[in-house]
Amino acid sequence: MKISVDYLENDIEFIDGYVNVIEIENKEYFYRIVNDFYNLDIKELSNNIKLFDNLNEINTLNKFNIILNYFNFDFELKKYNNDLIKYLINEINDKEKNEIIKQYNLLNQKINKTINQFELPLLINNDNDINNILKNAKITINNNTELLNNLLLLIDLENILNINRILIFINLKQYLNKVELEELYKYSIYNNIKIILIDSQCYKDILKYEYKYIIDSNLDEFMIRYN
Repeated sequence: MKISVDYLENDIEFIDGYVNVIEIENKEYFYRIVNDFYNLDIKELSNNIKLFDNLNEINTLNKFNIILNYFNFDFELKKYNNDLIKYLINEINDKEKNEIIKQYNLLNQKINKTINQFELPLLINNDNDINNILKNAKITINNNTELLNNLLLLIDLENILNINRILIFINLKQYLNKVELEELYKYSIYNNIKIILIDSQCYKDILKYEYKYIIDSNLDEFMIRYN
Protein backbone atom coordinates (compact mmCIF):
# COMPACT_ATOMS: atom_id res chain seq x y z
CA MET A 1 0.00 0.00 0.00
CA LYS A 2 1.20 3.53 -0.70
CA ILE A 3 0.03 7.14 -0.53
CA SER A 4 0.65 9.49 -3.42
CA VAL A 5 0.74 13.22 -2.67
CA ASP A 6 0.60 15.30 -5.86
CA TYR A 7 3.17 17.88 -4.81
CA LEU A 8 5.73 15.41 -3.36
CA GLU A 9 8.28 13.64 -5.53
CA ASN A 10 8.22 10.39 -3.57
CA ASP A 11 5.28 8.22 -2.59
CA ILE A 12 4.74 7.26 1.04
CA GLU A 13 5.08 3.47 1.00
CA PHE A 14 4.11 1.11 3.79
CA ILE A 15 6.84 -1.47 4.28
CA ASP A 16 6.53 -4.36 6.73
CA GLY A 17 8.42 -3.69 9.95
CA TYR A 18 8.64 0.08 9.44
CA VAL A 19 6.73 3.21 10.44
CA ASN A 20 6.57 6.18 8.08
CA VAL A 21 7.92 9.42 9.53
CA ILE A 22 7.67 12.63 7.50
CA GLU A 23 9.75 15.55 8.73
CA ILE A 24 9.15 18.84 6.92
CA GLU A 25 11.26 21.94 7.44
CA ASN A 26 9.36 24.00 4.88
CA LYS A 27 6.48 25.51 6.88
CA GLU A 28 4.25 26.09 3.87
CA TYR A 29 4.52 22.46 2.80
CA PHE A 30 4.01 21.25 6.36
CA TYR A 31 0.76 23.19 6.61
CA ARG A 32 -0.32 22.07 3.16
CA ILE A 33 0.11 18.35 3.73
CA VAL A 34 -1.43 18.43 7.21
CA ASN A 35 -4.37 20.41 5.86
CA ASP A 36 -4.90 17.89 3.05
CA PHE A 37 -4.92 14.93 5.45
CA TYR A 38 -7.18 16.86 7.82
CA ASN A 39 -9.66 17.48 5.01
CA LEU A 40 -9.61 13.78 4.16
CA ASP A 41 -10.39 12.87 7.76
CA ILE A 42 -12.97 15.56 8.56
CA LYS A 43 -14.44 16.61 5.22
CA GLU A 44 -13.59 13.39 3.33
CA LEU A 45 -12.28 15.48 0.46
CA SER A 46 -8.83 16.06 -1.01
CA ASN A 47 -7.74 16.33 -4.62
CA ASN A 48 -4.06 16.04 -3.76
CA ILE A 49 -3.87 12.69 -1.93
CA LYS A 50 -4.47 9.26 -3.43
CA LEU A 51 -4.25 5.83 -1.83
CA PHE A 52 -3.10 2.75 -3.74
CA ASP A 53 -2.98 -0.98 -3.09
CA ASN A 54 -0.40 -2.19 -5.59
CA LEU A 55 -1.52 -0.41 -8.76
CA ASN A 56 -5.19 -0.13 -7.78
CA GLU A 57 -6.45 3.17 -6.38
CA ILE A 58 -8.46 2.82 -3.17
CA ASN A 59 -11.34 5.01 -2.07
CA THR A 60 -9.99 7.23 0.72
CA LEU A 61 -13.38 7.47 2.48
CA ASN A 62 -12.92 6.64 6.20
CA LYS A 63 -9.33 5.56 5.63
CA PHE A 64 -7.56 8.22 7.72
CA ASN A 65 -7.69 9.41 11.31
CA ILE A 66 -5.55 12.48 11.96
CA ILE A 67 -4.58 13.28 15.57
CA LEU A 68 -3.58 16.87 16.31
CA ASN A 69 -4.68 17.46 19.90
CA TYR A 70 -2.94 15.34 22.53
CA PHE A 71 -4.64 17.11 25.43
CA ASN A 72 -8.25 16.13 24.71
CA PHE A 73 -8.45 12.40 24.10
CA ASP A 74 -12.14 12.34 24.91
CA PHE A 75 -12.66 14.06 21.57
CA GLU A 76 -10.52 11.48 19.76
CA LEU A 77 -12.30 8.58 21.45
CA LYS A 78 -15.73 9.91 20.49
CA LYS A 79 -14.80 9.18 16.88
CA TYR A 80 -15.08 5.49 17.78
CA ASN A 81 -18.60 5.59 19.25
CA ASN A 82 -20.46 4.25 16.22
CA ASP A 83 -17.86 1.57 15.53
CA LEU A 84 -17.94 0.57 19.20
CA ILE A 85 -21.73 0.13 19.14
CA LYS A 86 -21.50 -2.02 15.99
CA TYR A 87 -18.80 -4.12 17.64
CA LEU A 88 -20.86 -4.66 20.80
CA ILE A 89 -23.97 -5.63 18.81
CA ASN A 90 -21.97 -8.26 16.96
CA GLU A 91 -20.27 -9.58 20.10
CA ILE A 92 -23.27 -9.71 22.48
CA ASN A 93 -25.13 -12.99 22.05
CA ASP A 94 -28.88 -13.21 21.47
CA LYS A 95 -29.63 -14.34 25.02
CA GLU A 96 -27.85 -11.31 26.48
CA LYS A 97 -29.53 -8.98 24.00
CA ASN A 98 -32.97 -10.30 24.95
CA GLU A 99 -32.18 -9.87 28.65
CA ILE A 100 -31.06 -6.27 28.08
CA ILE A 101 -34.26 -5.52 26.14
CA LYS A 102 -36.37 -7.16 28.88
CA GLN A 103 -34.75 -5.09 31.63
CA TYR A 104 -35.01 -1.94 29.49
CA ASN A 105 -38.76 -2.49 29.04
CA LEU A 106 -39.23 -3.05 32.78
CA LEU A 107 -37.44 0.22 33.51
CA ASN A 108 -39.66 2.04 31.00
CA GLN A 109 -42.76 0.59 32.63
CA LYS A 110 -41.67 1.91 36.03
CA ILE A 111 -40.94 5.35 34.59
CA ASN A 112 -44.31 5.36 32.81
CA LYS A 113 -46.09 4.48 36.03
CA THR A 114 -44.41 7.40 37.78
CA ILE A 115 -44.98 10.09 35.16
CA ASN A 116 -48.64 9.07 34.66
CA GLN A 117 -49.32 10.54 38.10
CA PHE A 118 -48.88 14.03 36.64
CA GLU A 119 -51.53 15.85 34.66
CA LEU A 120 -49.26 16.36 31.69
CA PRO A 121 -49.19 14.68 28.25
CA LEU A 122 -45.90 12.87 28.88
CA LEU A 123 -44.62 9.99 26.77
CA ILE A 124 -41.54 7.79 26.80
CA ASN A 125 -39.84 6.82 23.60
CA ASN A 126 -40.10 3.06 24.11
CA ASP A 127 -37.77 2.09 21.29
CA ASN A 128 -36.39 -1.26 22.41
CA ASP A 129 -34.05 -1.78 19.47
CA ILE A 130 -30.72 -3.01 20.90
CA ASN A 131 -28.80 -0.48 18.81
CA ASN A 132 -30.72 2.46 20.30
CA ILE A 133 -30.55 1.01 23.81
CA LEU A 134 -26.76 0.85 23.66
CA LYS A 135 -26.58 4.36 22.20
CA ASN A 136 -28.82 5.70 24.97
CA ALA A 137 -26.55 4.04 27.53
CA LYS A 138 -23.85 6.52 26.40
CA ILE A 139 -21.05 3.98 26.66
CA THR A 140 -17.67 5.72 26.78
CA ILE A 141 -14.08 4.54 26.52
CA ASN A 142 -11.99 5.21 29.59
CA ASN A 143 -8.81 7.03 28.62
CA ASN A 144 -5.55 7.39 30.54
CA THR A 145 -3.53 10.24 32.02
CA GLU A 146 -0.39 9.09 30.18
CA LEU A 147 -0.07 10.11 26.53
CA LEU A 148 1.66 6.91 25.39
CA ASN A 149 -1.04 4.75 26.96
CA ASN A 150 -3.72 6.73 25.13
CA LEU A 151 -1.88 6.28 21.84
CA LEU A 152 -1.63 2.54 22.45
CA LEU A 153 -5.35 2.59 23.22
CA LEU A 154 -6.05 4.12 19.81
CA ILE A 155 -4.11 1.29 18.20
CA ASP A 156 -6.07 -1.25 20.26
CA LEU A 157 -9.35 0.30 19.13
CA GLU A 158 -8.31 0.25 15.49
CA ASN A 159 -7.25 -3.36 15.85
CA ILE A 160 -10.19 -4.72 17.87
CA LEU A 161 -12.86 -2.80 15.98
CA ASN A 162 -11.18 -3.70 12.68
CA ILE A 163 -11.63 -0.19 11.26
CA ASN A 164 -8.69 -0.43 8.85
CA ARG A 165 -7.67 3.23 9.01
CA ILE A 166 -4.29 4.91 8.85
CA LEU A 167 -3.46 6.89 12.00
CA ILE A 168 -1.62 10.16 11.37
CA PHE A 169 0.07 11.87 14.33
CA ILE A 170 1.06 15.53 13.96
CA ASN A 171 4.17 16.78 15.80
CA LEU A 172 4.08 13.79 18.13
CA LYS A 173 7.85 13.83 18.59
CA GLN A 174 7.49 16.97 20.67
CA TYR A 175 5.70 14.96 23.36
CA LEU A 176 7.34 11.51 23.43
CA ASN A 177 10.92 10.50 24.09
CA LYS A 178 12.93 7.98 22.05
CA VAL A 179 11.97 4.98 24.18
CA GLU A 180 8.27 5.86 24.06
CA LEU A 181 8.34 6.42 20.30
CA GLU A 182 10.00 3.08 19.66
CA GLU A 183 7.45 1.38 21.92
CA LEU A 184 4.64 3.01 19.91
CA TYR A 185 6.26 1.94 16.64
CA LYS A 186 6.75 -1.63 17.83
CA TYR A 187 3.16 -1.86 19.10
CA SER A 188 1.67 -0.56 15.86
CA ILE A 189 3.77 -2.97 13.79
CA TYR A 190 2.86 -5.92 16.04
CA ASN A 191 -0.85 -5.10 15.69
CA ASN A 192 -0.52 -4.42 11.95
CA ILE A 193 -1.88 -0.88 12.31
CA LYS A 194 -0.46 1.63 9.85
CA ILE A 195 0.67 4.91 11.37
CA ILE A 196 2.38 8.02 10.00
CA LEU A 197 4.16 10.74 11.97
CA ILE A 198 4.30 14.20 10.40
CA ASP A 199 6.54 16.74 12.11
CA SER A 200 7.28 20.38 11.39
CA GLN A 201 11.01 20.00 11.96
CA CYS A 202 13.79 17.55 11.15
CA TYR A 203 15.36 15.42 13.87
CA LYS A 204 18.97 14.25 13.50
CA ASP A 205 18.49 10.75 14.85
CA ILE A 206 16.72 8.00 12.98
CA LEU A 207 14.99 5.68 15.42
CA LYS A 208 14.44 1.96 15.25
CA TYR A 209 11.56 1.02 12.88
CA GLU A 210 11.60 4.42 11.14
CA TYR A 211 11.33 4.94 7.40
CA LYS A 212 11.97 8.67 7.28
CA TYR A 213 10.98 11.15 4.57
CA ILE A 214 12.72 14.49 4.94
CA ILE A 215 11.62 17.63 3.11
CA ASP A 216 14.05 20.45 3.78
CA SER A 217 13.44 24.19 3.60
CA ASN A 218 14.37 24.18 -0.11
CA LEU A 219 11.84 21.39 -0.81
CA ASP A 220 14.56 18.85 -1.50
CA GLU A 221 13.42 15.35 -0.51
CA PHE A 222 15.50 12.64 1.19
CA MET A 223 14.55 9.14 2.25
CA ILE A 224 16.35 7.28 5.05
CA ARG A 225 15.55 3.86 6.46
CA TYR A 226 16.71 2.47 9.82
CA ASN A 227 19.08 -0.45 9.29
